[in-house]
Amino acid sequence: MSTQPFEVEARAEGIATRITVRRGEQERSYRLPTGNHRHYTLFFSELARDFGTRVPHVNDGPGLAAEGEEPDWRPLILENLSPLTTAGYGDPAVLKTQDGYWLVATSNDAPDAFPILHSEDLESWRHEGFVFPSGSAPEWTAHGRTVGDFWAPEMAKVGDEYWLVYTARQHSNALAIGLAKAPHPTGPWRDLGHPLVGGFAINTTGLPDDSPQAVLSGGVIDSHIFIDANGDRYLFWKRDTNGVWPRPLAGLLGQQPELIDRLFSSESDRRTAAFAAAVLPWANSRRPMERFFFMQPLIEAVLDNWRHVKEVLATVERADWILDAMSTPIHAQPLSGQGELIGSDTIVLTNDLDWEGHLIEGPWVTRQQGRYWLFYAGNDFGTPAYGIGVAVADHPLGPYVKQPEPLLKSSRSWWAPGHASVAPGLDGEPQLFFHAFFPGTGGYNEFRALLTARLHFGPDGVTVG
Repeated sequence: MSTQPFEVEARAEGIATRITVRRGEQERSYRLPTGNHRHYTLFFSELARDFGTRVPHVNDGPGLAAEGEEPDWRPLILENLSPLTTAGYGDPAVLKTQDGYWLVATSNDAPDAFPILHSEDLESWRHEGFVFPSGSAPEWTAHGRTVGDFWAPEMAKVGDEYWLVYTARQHSNALAIGLAKAPHPTGPWRDLGHPLVGGFAINTTGLPDDSPQAVLSGGVIDSHIFIDANGDRYLFWKRDTNGVWPRPLAGLLGQQPELIDRLFSSESDRRTAAFAAAVLPWANSRRPMERFFFMQPLIEAVLDNWRHVKEVLATVERADWILDAMSTPIHAQPLSGQGELIGSDTIVLTNDLDWEGHLIEGPWVTRQQGRYWLFYAGNDFGTPAYGIGVAVADHPLGPYVKQPEPLLKSSRSWWAPGHASVAPGLDGEPQLFFHAFFPGTGGYNEFRALLTARLHFGPDGVTVG
């Protein structure tokens, strides 16, 4: 190994973390005042300055993606509309009903889960409450600041009631999909009392002996209900393994440091990988989201060397399951009239295009012109590399054919557009609703605005504007 190893010492100071980093004769001490994502980004920016590791992507901007004309996206919500909403309106799901438009969105670890908003004209939005106000979250979910995670809710009209599918963290820390029902979009919402789709075991042949048990289970996320013209119901969701492989890869690099030179060509990426291996023991002791924050630079290094990293890992003993976890397939399965999974589980899409990187997520299906269009997000949600793709099929379960390039990608004005939903506009024509970050921002618990764009479907695909 040509890259000199790091030594890392860390300790908690209340909610803060003190990290001392050594490499050769060089030593620096850093203090993260909280476990928030933005403080980790600042820490890694300072680490890059002092030790030559890679600079976080969020500091780089969208690069070539921002060249050319600005896209025709219309901002709808640019600030929190309730003091209890803390991070905007990520993963927005819009439903049009006879009494206007309803929006539900991600709330992350806020005590009040899933804001509910209403609009009659797509211009003025009112906060109407939360699906699970503080103290009312389902018993099977972990909840509370820095404990819970409530992501990607979606509301559908099913018969005379409303169904809401959502993602929450179980007490085991694995993400699962829940289902709640209500007589009206504002509730009261009655949860099933157990996950509709739970976590799963991962075949971890060759897992390093000192790896924590947390990496032995995977989660599911980003559920979507599609109701066909004939009334058939389908549940779509994503296998959430993109958060599983980074720490085991760091552990593998710690055990086999010679792999670092094989995987990465740039010195900054090699130093980033070496640091990830050194900080792993401390990262393993942190809460689930902070484990991810510690591995973010390694993830970005892998994404910038995506094809090569996968080719090398395919030749490495004990790395098969790590390579498999770099795939995040979208699953689909029929739903009964009572909201139970029936029939067989089908994989309808997986990340196989370069721009998608190590994940696709946020599926949403709409039937237009007799065909089924599946919108999805790809790449890393907290960086300008994130974007929205689309695929088309002649049946809800596929096979789907993707458009080769993202439909939406970062611009100068908006970064990381993602996790779209589709609803008719005021004129009845389809519109895409999605979130994006203000320029220079990105990551967990950062504000995400709600935007919209017109959709045009044709024989050669779909366009926006």
